[in-house]
Amino acid sequence: MNKIIVVDKPYGLTSSFVVNKLKKFFGAEKAGHSGTLDPLATGVLVVYFDEMTKIIPYIDESIKNYEVKILLGLLTDTLDISGKILNLSKIKKYSNNDIIDTIESFKGEYNYKPPIFSAIKINGIPSYKLARDGKCVELAIKKSYIEEIKIINSGFSTLNLRIESSKGTYIRALARDIGLALGSFGTVSKLRRTKTGKFDIKTSNNFFALINGSEPLFFPIDKLFTVINIKESDVIRISSEKNFKDVNLGFLLNINNQDSPVILSCSNIPILIATNKFDSNGAYISSKIKFFNKKN
Repeated sequence: MNKIIVVDKPYGLTSSFVVNKLKKFFGAEKAGHSGTLDPLATGVLVVYFDEMTKIIPYIDESIKNYEVKILLGLLTDTLDISGKILNLSKIKKYSNNDIIDTIESFKGEYNYKPPIFSAIKINGIPSYKLARDGKCVELAIKKSYIEEIKIINSGFSTLNLRIESSKGTYIRALARDIGLALGSFGTVSKLRRTKTGKFDIKTSNNFFALINGSEPLFFPIDKLFTVINIKESDVIRISSEKNFKDVNLGFLLNINNQDSPVILSCSNIPILIATNKFDSNGAYISSKIKFFNKKN
């Protein structure tokens, strides 16, 4: 069906369950997603069907937005409320300045230890599988970037934050580290992804409404990439080219437009995605291509 859909993932469901359910519902042969959400988390999950799965590596989701509720005084092995309790601490009475100063200190480069219950692989095995088996898991320090972090509101033992961060940031780790910085513990009790790249919760589909027959709102590909319409004769001309090869598409591209990647389409059917190369003066050099309906 060659479509993209943004779904508001419900609480308690895995990302793979949602993807597989929608795959069957829409009768697609293939389906994939970019950016896994934990079962506890809700919000933006982007699902790609059939040939659209091929564009996933080209999608820019370098910036993500979240809303999180942190429960202070509690630490679990999963760093959220689904886990086993490891530590408890008394809740201190924090001044507004204490909280603001602590939160602000996390803006910028953020070095952190990822949760052991994560999909990071150790010798090919996801760390969460090792952790579930009771094995010792040691993960390397990772770097990410916190673009913005703001307090929505706070209570005696809770913090509600709005976060804009780089791809790869584990909000569960951030909650833990904020708790420690406040002289306590911290764990995620609610997490909602509100935006990832160009995909926004405002234009998402309610999962349960979809599977109950609601009209789906698909995400248009021209909001992700420049789409260039070509003639059938042009399709025939380039059809002998191989995937992932550098080819000259200068006769099809606007040489004044340095967009990359771009989609070449014929009669509203996507033909290929091209990553274009330009020299230091902006002159076109070549394109590395990937056909949607070609295996080699």
